[in-house]
Amino acid sequence: MNPLLALLAVGAACWSAWRELAARLPEASDALPLALVVAALAAPSLRGTAPLGRAPRVLMAPLIILLFIYTLAVISAPPLLRIAPAVLAVCYCLHAASQVGAPRASFYGLVLLALPVLPSLEFYTAYPVRLAAIEATAALLRMNGIAVGVDGLALRFGEQLIQFDAPCSGVRMLWTGWFFASALAYLYQLTWWRYLVALAIATVLAIGGNIVRASSLFYLEAKLLPFTEAPWMHEAVGTVAFGMTVLLVFLAVRPRRAAQCPA
Repeated sequence: MNPLLALLAVGAACWSAWRELAARLPEASDALPLALVVAALAAPSLRGTAPLGRAPRVLMAPLIILLFIYTLAVISAPPLLRIAPAVLAVCYCLHAASQVGAPRASFYGLVLLALPVLPSLEFYTAYPVRLAAIEATAALLRMNGIAVGVDGLALRFGEQLIQFDAPCSGVRMLWTGWFFASALAYLYQLTWWRYLVALAIATVLAIGGNIVRASSLFYLEAKLLPFTEAPWMHEAVGTVAFGMTVLLVFLAVRPRRAAQCPA
C-alpha cells in the first residue's frame, strides 16, 4: 500500500487519538520528543530519498495489527494506551516511506518513549524509586565517612533533616537514558538483543548518575562546602551529572569499530 494513502487512512481511523494526544501536551517540552522522532522519520521521505529500485510501500499485516490493538484499546484502555498504537501506526507509515525492511525493536521503543509517558512514570514509580535512591545515596555518603541516616524521605545529618524531593527520584534521568539509548540504537540499527543491552546499560548509568547527583547536592544542602550559597550551584551540579550520564550512555551504546589487522 502506498505510504501516503496508508497515512491518510490511519489519520482518519484514529481521529479520537489525536484529540487525546493534544490534550496531553499542554507544554512544548512534552511535545518535543515526539516531534523530533516524527521529523526524523518523515525527513527522508519528504526529500524523496527512498531506496533505489524500490517503490515505498507499507506492509499491511503490521498496520492491521496496530489498528486492531487501537480498536481494542478504544473500548476499555486508558488514553495513553489508545494513543500509543495510533502514533505507532503513523510512524510505521513514515518509516516504510524511506527505509528498507521492517523496523527494528529500537523503532518501537523510541516511538513509545517519545509519547507523553513521563507524567505517568513519575506518578506510578516516583515514590518507590525515591525510597531506593535515598537508601543508595545514604550508603554512598556513609562510604565517604559521613554519618547520615534515612528518616522517611529525608536524609538526617546531625540536627539537619534534608528532604529528598521528587526530582531527586531520578525518574526523568532514567527516561532520558532510555530515550537516548533508543535513539542511538535506531540510528546505528542495532539488533533487538543489543538494544536490550543498551537499555540495561542506560538504566544502570542513569541510576548511578542520579545517586552521584543526589550525593553531591547533599554537600550543598548540608553546608559542607564553602560556596554552597551560590544560587547557581544546585543547577550546575544537576547539569554536570546529567551531561556525564548522557555521555557515558553514548560511549557505552555506540558500536565499536572492528580492529583492523595490519597487512
